[in-house]
Amino acid sequence: MIVFGISKKELKVFLEQSLRTKEKELFLILYQLQEFTFSAAVKRIVEENYPESTVKYILHRLKKFCLIDFGDNENKGKPLNFTSLGDAFYKILRGDKK
Repeated sequence: MIVFGISKKELKVFLEQSLRTKEKELFLILYQLQEFTFSAAVKRIVEENYPESTVKYILHRLKKFCLIDFGDNENKGKPLNFTSLGDAFYKILRGDKK
């Protein structure tokens, strides 16, 4: 896959250098938590021994990167989902061949 003249390998390097270790860990975990609300996803991740404030901070950061989307004060209850960019990046980080 080549996007804007950038190879999959180059995108993977970019992602690995742009996202911090915990951000990558949580980003990969979030894939299984799609369709959960923000608070339900946070609760589930906190059970994995991550501090709640860290989880919330990272989720908001991933949303700013347009990798995930979830509800806010005006859109409460909207489920967490990966954006198309987030889905593509997930596959790259996970190591899919496609």
